[in-house]
Parts: sequence; C-alpha cells; structure tokens
Amino acid sequence: MIPDHPLTRLVVYLLALCQTALAPCAFVYFVYYLYVSQTPSSFILTDNAPSDYYLLPTTIHYWLATEMMFYIFFQITRNRMQQTGPSITNSLTRKERRALVSLCIANVDSVQDWLPGWFSKEEDFDHSSSPSSMMPEFEEIYRENVIEWLSWAFFTAPLEDVLQHPDLLKEVEWMTNEVETTFHVRFPVGYNENLHSKRLNLDPVNAYHRPLVFYIGIQLMTLSYGLMVLQFGYGMKKYGPEAVHPNLLWNPVESSSYPPKRHRLQGRQHHYQQQLDTPVTTTQENEEEEERISYWFRDGDRSKTPIIFIHGIGAGLMCYAPFIHQLMQLGAPIFCIELPFVAMRCVEDVPTMEEIGHDIQEMLHRHDCQQAVYVAHSLGTAVASWTLQHLPKTVAGVVLLDPICFMLHYKDVCTNFVYRTPQTASESVVKYFASSELYISYYISRHFHWFQCALYVTPIIDEPRRKNHKRNSRIGSTALATTTMPRNTKIFLSEHDNIVNSPQVYAYLSKQGMDTEMMVGLDHASFLMHPTWQRQIIDTVTDYIHAK
Repeated sequence: MIPDHPLTRLVVYLLALCQTALAPCAFVYFVYYLYVSQTPSSFILTDNAPSDYYLLPTTIHYWLATEMMFYIFFQITRNRMQQTGPSITNSLTRKERRALVSLCIANVDSVQDWLPGWFSKEEDFDHSSSPSSMMPEFEEIYRENVIEWLSWAFFTAPLEDVLQHPDLLKEVEWMTNEVETTFHVRFPVGYNENLHSKRLNLDPVNAYHRPLVFYIGIQLMTLSYGLMVLQFGYGMKKYGPEAVHPNLLWNPVESSSYPPKRHRLQGRQHHYQQQLDTPVTTTQENEEEEERISYWFRDGDRSKTPIIFIHGIGAGLMCYAPFIHQLMQLGAPIFCIELPFVAMRCVEDVPTMEEIGHDIQEMLHRHDCQQAVYVAHSLGTAVASWTLQHLPKTVAGVVLLDPICFMLHYKDVCTNFVYRTPQTASESVVKYFASSELYISYYISRHFHWFQCALYVTPIIDEPRRKNHKRNSRIGSTALATTTMPRNTKIFLSEHDNIVNSPQVYAYLSKQGMDTEMMVGLDHASFLMHPTWQRQIIDTVTDYIHAK
C-alpha cells in the first residue's frame, strides 16, 4: 500500500507530469529551432548540413520529431475513439434483463445510498470537485433522470434511442416503477438538467498522452519477459494469434496444433452450444473468424487440475512475475492468458466476452483439459465471472483476487476507476498510470459492459436458515438468475482497496456463505508486494488443484 503523504502525492504527480510533458517540450523545441534557423526546410537533416546545425544531437532531434508526430496520432485516435459503439441490447433477453433488475434491487439496502452515486451535479462534472460535493441529494433526482440512466445501464443506449422504441420505453418504465414500488419512493416528474448521469459507454473517453518511447518500453519489457522468463525460464510456449505472427520472437507453433479455421470454429460452437443449451447460428463470417486471444502454456503433472491465470489492468503478465513464479512451482499444467488491450500495448482490437469464452474453451480442448482452476485478478475476474456463468463445466475451482465483478450495480468500481478525482497517492496511481492510458480508457469506456460480468452468487444455505430463506421473496424470485459457485471457491479482498468497496462486497459474500478472506491493511493489487498473502493464496490454489 502506497503511503498517503504530501511528498508521495507530489512524486506521483511529477512522474505523471513527466510522461505527458515530452510532446509539449518537443513542440517548444521545434518552434525555437525554426525561429533560430529561420527556414522551415532546415527541419529536415541534409547531408551537407554542418554538424552543429541542430540545437540538439541528430538522434534526439529526430526522436523529438517522432514524438510530435505520435502526439498528433494520439489526438486523432482519441477523437476517433469518442464514437460510441452500437447498442448491445440483444445480448440480454427481456427475461434476463428483468431478472437482473430484480437481482440489483434485491441487493440494495438503501435506495438513497445507491442511486445518487450514479449522478453528479452538472457544474461539478469537470472532475474539479471532491466526490462528496459532486453527488446530488436523492430528492434532486427526477424520474426522467432515472429513465436516462436505466437506458444506459440495461440497454447501453442513450435515452433518445430508447424513446424511439415503444417496447424498450415500456420496459424501462417498468424498471423505474419497480424501484419506486420496492423502496416506497416517488421520483418527481420531469428532468433535472443540473444532473449528469454516469453512463460509462456513452460518456467521453478520457485519456492523457503517453510518449511513443513509453509504449516502446512496455513492448520491449513484455517481449523480454515472455522470451527470457516464460519461454526460456519456465519452458512455456505461446499460442494464439501473436504466436504465429512473423514479426514476433515466440516459438513457431506446428500447424497440427491449429486445426483449419472452419473446423476449429465449428467445434467451438458445438461445445459452446452444449454449455449454454441454446441454439448457435453458424454464419460464413463466424466460420472464417480466427482466434482472438493469446496465451502461454506449460504442461505439468496431469494428476493435478490445470491452472488458468488471468491478469488485470496494468502492463500485462510481467507485473505478476513473482506470483507467476510461485504458480509455476506447483507443477500443474498452467495457462497464462494475455489481455493486451488492457496492458498498455497500443491494441485497439478488443474481443467480445463471447469470443474470449470460445477461445478459452478451445484452449482447454487443444491441450486435452476438461476443467481448470481459475486464478484471476481485478479485471481478470470479469472474464472468470463470464466463464462461471456461461461455461461452468470448465471450472473446477476459482480463486478471485481483488474482484471487480461483485456489486457492480453500485457506483464504486465505475466511479473509482473512471470518474474520481484522486485525493490520495494510491488513487493518483490508478488515475494517472492506469485509467487514463488511452487504450485502457478506450476498453473501459467502449467495451466493458457491466452486466456481462456482474456476478450474483447462489447462496449457500445451512439447514437452520433454510425456512427463513424460503420466506424471503426478494431472494427467492431471483434464484434462477444467480450463479452457483463451485465447491472450491475462495475470494480475497483488500481491506483498503481504492477501487472495490471491499467492506460492502465482503458483507454481501459472507451473507451468501462464500469463503471470503479480507487481506488486512492491503490496497488494490498490494498482495503482489506481500509474500505472506501470496503464500496463503498459493496454498489455496494448491488445495484446489489436488481436490477431486
């Protein structure tokens, strides 16, 4: 956990400033350079130019020019990313949406504490005010404001689009009525124009510029870690689209490891259809689709259940080097999945959750594995959550670290990662070194859909509580929408997590009977710097890979 001190906050801010200041400095340099040289053509180095013609060495001169061009690329890309994607209404049926609404309402203790968190006062939405001053009073939220927010929350659509579809409008009106009826409140008629609803997939993509050298450094470190540590050190092999890319150094994968596209995808559809028990439509477009995710694999003792590790937002697998090292010592077959679109690698192409699920299933099938113990951290728990809900037969056990998939109907994860003005050093690290990176921000703002990974677990009820549980109609009515967790389930929460509301999540999971551990004194991802907690997590994984 980063100490919250004025000095540490200053250091974090100065480091953040350094990574954004290079392009402006380059611009000032070239303005001054052109002024001194008095000729625009001198911007380009010529063979007959004197050695002292440039104010800086030639290499630095051209590097700064490259950084200026990359800054222009950044601005163009960020502007293009502002376009909102299509509504994904069809990803949920009306029945599923109603069940999800009921689940959300059933897990709200006070509507006065829940709903205002999704709104901010319009004059404060420039992120210059403290979080407490931005949040409106419950009485300031009008009915049309609620409908506007629900249109995004359950249809990923602006209110204007919902108003054009009577069926959708009727459904969102039902949602609003459910909130009013359940909590015995009545929203004022009309629309409060002084409020702004937080609609993650519709609000602007906010990102700060990073220099080209930053991305080159991340890419070189990623390549080095993969080549020197994962491949040569642990004997892992890389599979997926990056493994066969001619410009990468990874092992060439034999063609026999990759069945023809048509057969591979049809096989994936067959297995996926069995898991979901729903019809899958095969199209020519799907048949020609290639794998979307890459992963590392090392075989091991087949008497042990394989491990699937999924990293969170940051710089990829290399951030978890000590933890991965301990996983390797267990001797089980292990998969390390890469999510480059949240690893600061200039990857704009983002697979859908369905595509990731398809590839995970194909990954297990390719290596003759039926099930695995999923070990996931932070955003990786969103993938694990989707797998638990849609591919439960592939899950032998699950260990969730700093999970972001619980209580997502509350504002905490969304606000803390995207909208919050940092007040502490650890919050500043999240803001300036994670959420404001262009490609991470693009993924979160345009491809992260909360209802795809929101996980509501089926309660584990002991006999003395069974009668009382049956009388609770709010829980009983949503039982079919909850997810039954595997017997081998353990959840680790950080006590001072600055993204996840750990006390709230802990209370929810404990109420459902989940095996949950609070990592005392830790912040988000701090377990990576605490060997004692890493050892406890590894011991849990060890128990699960030996369980039958």
